[in-house]
Amino acid sequence: MDRQQTIDKAVEAAKTAQIRDDVCSRSVLVGLRAVFDEIPDEMITASLSLLGGTGAASGSCGAYCAGLLGVGLKYNHSIEEEQANPAVMIEGIQKAVEYRNRFIEARGTVLCPLLHEQLFGRSYVFTDPEQEKEFLTLEGHEVKCAEIVGEATRIAAEMILP
Repeated sequence: MDRQQTIDKAVEAAKTAQIRDDVCSRSVLVGLRAVFDEIPDEMITASLSLLGGTGAASGSCGAYCAGLLGVGLKYNHSIEEEQANPAVMIEGIQKAVEYRNRFIEARGTVLCPLLHEQLFGRSYVFTDPEQEKEFLTLEGHEVKCAEIVGEATRIAAEMILP
């Protein structure tokens, strides 16, 4: 597989997982795992907590956050390495900022409610049970959210690949 085919495979796997499971954060890591064996099962499992704007709190997009974890797994150093050489922390921070900037360039924001406005014409606050219920019953919301999942996966995969 060439570079673009690898990225496309990750994006397609992520979008398929989103449409199937409706868990944006986990879907990004499932997609990345389809092409990068380094993504551990435990990270995929733990990422469920990031859905719905990070813990269903309508904050930062769960897909964005999961992509950031994938990039961090590639570029962040262990605490021991940072303590031995504090300068190595800068690489991980620079990659996190690059990922954030690329996501904002592509989508205009990292905030779940603002992404909802783009996709659905209004925002949903998941801490409000009525709004959460309304969102979850929107026909095809998982397909529209797959657009964001695909974007987060694409950016992360491009950054992880050499």
